[in-house]
Amino acid sequence: MFDFSKYESIIHELETIEAEVATMGNKLKDVEEHKIELEIELNKVRQENFYLQKRILDIEQELINSREKNDGNIFNTFNSKEKESIKAKLQDMISKIEYHLSGNRQS
Repeated sequence: MFDFSKYESIIHELETIEAEVATMGNKLKDVEEHKIELEIELNKVRQENFYLQKRILDIEQELINSREKNDGNIFNTFNSKEKESIKAKLQDMISKIEYHLSGNRQS
């Protein structure tokens, strides 16, 4: 007679392997779905990164243009209080120069 216990044992092992394969298949499916989600997120982040890099370049160019415009005009770097102070000092110097010039002419 045949020993059915060996066949039953083999069938049980095959069923166990089949269940493990099914579990691994489900895990693989989950991993693939997660991979797709991550790829979508990566693409979004890359697009945002590209946009931000472009924005940085635009701002740097604006800064360069602004500096080029203001290089010839040093007074744009002073606030209004400093401008008034410089103006007052210049007027005082002009008055002193005019006084000395007018004093030299009378002599």
